[in-house]
Formats: sequence, structure tokens, C-alpha cells
Amino acid sequence: MFEANYPTDNVFKFRAVPIKFGLGALGEIFYDLKSFNAKKVLVVTDEYLSSKTNVVKSLVSILSEHGIQSEVWAGVEPEPSDTSIISGINFCKDLNFDVVVGLGGGSSIDTAKLINLYTTFEADFYTYFAPPIGLGKEIPGRLKPLIAIPTTSGTGSEVTGVAVVTFKERWLKFGISHEYLVPSLAILDPILTLTMPPTTTANTGIDALMHAIEAYTTRSFDTRIKPEDPSKRPVYQGSTPLTDSLAELAIKYISKYLLRAYINGIDLEARSYMHLAAHIAGIAFANAGVHIPHALSYPLATLCMKKNIKLSHGLAVGVFGPSTLKALSHYLPEKCQTISKLLFNFTPDCSVKPDNAWKALTTLLKLLKFPNGLTGLGITEDDVDVIAEEALAQKRLLAQSPMTVSKDLLKEIVEGSMRFW
Repeated sequence: MFEANYPTDNVFKFRAVPIKFGLGALGEIFYDLKSFNAKKVLVVTDEYLSSKTNVVKSLVSILSEHGIQSEVWAGVEPEPSDTSIISGINFCKDLNFDVVVGLGGGSSIDTAKLINLYTTFEADFYTYFAPPIGLGKEIPGRLKPLIAIPTTSGTGSEVTGVAVVTFKERWLKFGISHEYLVPSLAILDPILTLTMPPTTTANTGIDALMHAIEAYTTRSFDTRIKPEDPSKRPVYQGSTPLTDSLAELAIKYISKYLLRAYINGIDLEARSYMHLAAHIAGIAFANAGVHIPHALSYPLATLCMKKNIKLSHGLAVGVFGPSTLKALSHYLPEKCQTISKLLFNFTPDCSVKPDNAWKALTTLLKLLKFPNGLTGLGITEDDVDVIAEEALAQKRLLAQSPMTVSKDLLKEIVEGSMRFW
């Protein structure tokens, strides 16, 4: 009846996964599974949680007590490779399960998403990945219900339709994104995060912070060209008033509680707020998207693999944060000033100016004992051009940047990330 004839898109869609949050929330999973009429559950997790903790045993016990059968596949790798995921698909494809549970960090949840996809719609592994990796075919339909249970506070995978894979033979990290991959329910139990060591706490916490900062500083949703068909509106739509408010809250909580959780891993209040903050940041970036730091993190991860350097995803993203904020201060001065104010919690000597947001983030990275920039990781000036060039392939992410992306801009940010202090 009414159709606005604007060249840009003045509509945004907001997605949020239903959550259950609180201490002991995992103990109620039998109730949640009943709403999906679950008779048999596939649990996708890693070897550490399966054999070194009681988390998986407790989950299986809860399910058994309430008459729900379960199968456990504990072959998830950190930064999961294509070969590990394909192994999981082959193991699970003949099992007669009706709900998938992803239990663990982002690697477990991402792997669970892809096992759910390829056991529902069997195909060559490259089928649903976009070019240049795959064929870019559409996922045919909805998948089985997926319950995501994060045991780290950072990735936000429990709320997104994204799964990231390391393609070993191609020395490349690449993601797939689709609304059908979004979990049906997220169970957020802070008790599950108490065993995280300080380094993991720091890395996942910075990952969550970068999700919030990048979502907050994406291009505005109404600067996009209006799609010919509403179904073609991208998953990552740019910043909106809703995502901005969520990103601000996540930054506020993380700046207040991350150091506390890092210093004292059994601080339940800090763990609880960090778990909630990571999820809030996840909602923000699941809708708005992320941009330059995440785009640069993938070629950095590939380079580190070739150099046999161990690198967490949070570190790979966080290392580009200060330099990106420095560049953004000229384009988004008000938002950078807000970031600076929100990060004021742990660095009272940082005045609230647009060009000080990057200084506040640098201070936090130093307090968390992050390496001194890329040089601290073993990256040299000779690697700058390669990282910038290969990041240009991450078009899905770079499309969210409020700055016009060029190789020169990416090189400038990488060069600015070589040393922090």
C-alpha cells in the first residue's frame, strides 16, 4: 500500500537468539529440550571439556535422568579446520538425532553449526561457502534446532549465523554466514567459565570488546543501497540505534569487569557480567557486523600458521584495535569519544577525547599482558603488504567499514599495529 522510493535502505531487521542466563542455567536444559520435542541429542564439544572436566558428563547425566538420549562427538579443534569439521560430519551423519548442542568456546559452537548444516543437507564441504572458497549456493532450508552453550566469554558465536573455518591446504581462514545457522537457544551459565585460565579470559574478553567496538563503528544501516528484494538484505546491516545501545553497554561492562575476571578467575560477579557482556556484544555484531580488525585478523592468522606461531582469535583481532580506532577518530569523532568515556573505568588518566579511545584500548591490552603489537608476535615489516593485500578478499566484512577501504588504508592500519608502546 505504501512503498518508499529511496535509493538507500531505510529498513533494518533485528535478530536476537532466545537466551537463558544465570548461575546453574545448564541444569535446566532438559526443560528447554522438551520444547523442541527432543528424544536424542548430539553434543558437539572438545576433548578438554570431555575428558578433563565434568561439564560434558554432567550434561549427559542431566539428559539421561530425564529420558533424553545423547551422542557426544568431542573432536572439535581450536580454530577448527575443514578436516576436523568434515570428520565430525562423517561421524554424525548416520546418527538419528533431532537437536544439536554446541558446548564449549566459539570453535565448538561454529563446528556444531556446520555439522548441523551438512548432516541436514548433505553436500560437498565447499558448496555453501561463498567464492573464492566455495560455490556460494544457498542453504536449501531450515536446520535442526541448535542449542549453544558457551564456556568462554567472548566469541558471541551463540548468537550469530556465522561459522569460521581454517582451510589448511589453502592456508586460509574463511567464514560462512546465513540466518539458518543462528542457534535456536543460548544457555549462558557463568559457572561454566570459572575454569578459564587468565590468558583465555584475556583473549576472549578482548574478542568481545572488539565485537562491540566494531559493531558500534560500522557504517550506518541507512547508507546502504536498497536491495531489490527484502530477502537479499545482508545479515550484517550496519549500525542501528538498537545495536549502538547494545554495543555501548557491552563496552561499559567489559571495561569494568574484564580485568577483575583476569586477575581473579573465581570472581563470580565479574565472570557473570563478562558472560553477559560477551553475549550483548554478540547481538550487536550479529546485526551490525564487524569490519577492518576482523578482516585483517584472517590473513594474520594464516601468516602465523605458516610461521608456526600460536595465535588466538581474540589476539588476532585485538592487535589491530588501537590503530583502527586512531583512524576512525577522524571519521566518527563522537562515537570514538563515547568509547573513550566507556573505557575510562580502568584508565582514569585517559582524557575523554576522540583521539584517546585508541590509547585507552592500548592501556587495557598492556594490563592484560598482550604482546607489544605485531612485532611481539614475530611479524615483521616485510609481512605488512601481504596482510593488507589478503585482507581485501574479506569483502563481506570490509563492506561494513565507515571508511572507504583501500590497500593503502589497510597498510596504514597494519603498520600502526606493529608496536603499541
